[in-house]
Amino acid sequence: MKNDHYLYCTAVIQTTGKVPYEQLAEQLTELSKKTVAESGCIMFKVVPLEKATGRFALWEIWEDQAAFYTHHEQTYTKEFFQAKLDTIEFFESSEKVEL
Repeated sequence: MKNDHYLYCTAVIQTTGKVPYEQLAEQLTELSKKTVAESGCIMFKVVPLEKATGRFALWEIWEDQAAFYTHHEQTYTKEFFQAKLDTIEFFESSEKVEL
């Protein structure tokens, strides 16, 4: 599956405590279902980490930067960010992108 032209991203997010861990997990599952249906999404995987600290990892592969930015323009993505249910603790990508 590796392709040198794909954009690979890893994020570690942590709950803000606005909602219980299980509710954030449900929200992330819904976001994932919509995201993987996007034409430029190769992979969008939510991985639960430490429940006690409310952390998750997001593993993402996009066809290119354009697909990544298109994802961030989707209404459901904007609504997820605006709800402020989580904070981004760590983000790294194979190419520089702006969040």
